[in-house]
Amino acid sequence: MIFHSFFTTCQAILELVILGAVGFFLIRGKIVSEEGLNTLSELVIGLFLPLLMFSEIAARFSFRQFSDWWVFPLLSVLMTAVGYLLGLLLVGLDRSLIQQEGPFLGIAMFQNSGYLPLPLVASLLAPGAVSDMFIYIFLFLLGFNMTIFSFGVFVLSCKGRACSFDYKDMFNAPVIATLLALAAVFFGWTRFIPPFVSKPVEMMGRCAIPLSIIVVGGNLALIRIRSLKHVRPLVLSLIVKLLFVPLVFLVFVLLVKPKPLVGLLLMLQACMPPAALLSVIAKNQKLEEGLINQAIFYGHVASIFTIPLFLGLYGVFSGFFN
Repeated sequence: MIFHSFFTTCQAILELVILGAVGFFLIRGKIVSEEGLNTLSELVIGLFLPLLMFSEIAARFSFRQFSDWWVFPLLSVLMTAVGYLLGLLLVGLDRSLIQQEGPFLGIAMFQNSGYLPLPLVASLLAPGAVSDMFIYIFLFLLGFNMTIFSFGVFVLSCKGRACSFDYKDMFNAPVIATLLALAAVFFGWTRFIPPFVSKPVEMMGRCAIPLSIIVVGGNLALIRIRSLKHVRPLVLSLIVKLLFVPLVFLVFVLLVKPKPLVGLLLMLQACMPPAALLSVIAKNQKLEEGLINQAIFYGHVASIFTIPLFLGLYGVFSGFFN
């Protein structure tokens, strides 16, 4: 049984590895420049992903069917809090981490919540279940995107220096698209959207999934990892992110027994490597990026093995993949 669950997840991960490798070698082979990748990344975050969110929610969401929709942003905040508390506990036990406390806690708190889960569930689940899971992920991202640009910036940048960030950044394109789609469904505006508008929106939204993984692969190719200056905090931060957090939520879903797709969502998010947005925030706040970039790179490499492991364990204990 464990081999079946592990093999099912490994197949899905390998599909993503192939897409990521395309982006990696496009950058390493200088077929696409760093500026070109940045433009593609901005298109994914600012256009394709918001359109995917809007089209999926507008077409498939209903407040009657998803009456517990408000739970998912809270679950996102809960996962961030668990990572923060586990990271804080380790900083308290190992005072050598205090010099890298902000980046260390950021790595422990925030996972790759959209780029990897969306294509992974598309590979793992049947088409009918994929639609529901997409809605869950988009609602989860509502909490994630608002938290990382508020509390995340605070944690990363406020150690021994003045804190400055714009609360307007919380309302970024994915968050606005989700809120607009929820409002459109609530007020019944979706019936006024003509097919010649909804179909192009849906077509462009579908580009988000493969392009997001290509962007991840390209970003990994840009990260400078030759000099490992922070080996201890790097290893400990990835232990928290890729082992402790998934273990906590594996126990949580087995005890609470949420709906199968909700349980899978929590395990999927808990298994994800550190968020690439951490590097963007560090750059914008003019922070030292070494530990964050190394954690993003090695975390994504290590997750090729840890994601199948924990999803396989979840499949065994819950019977999800049977």
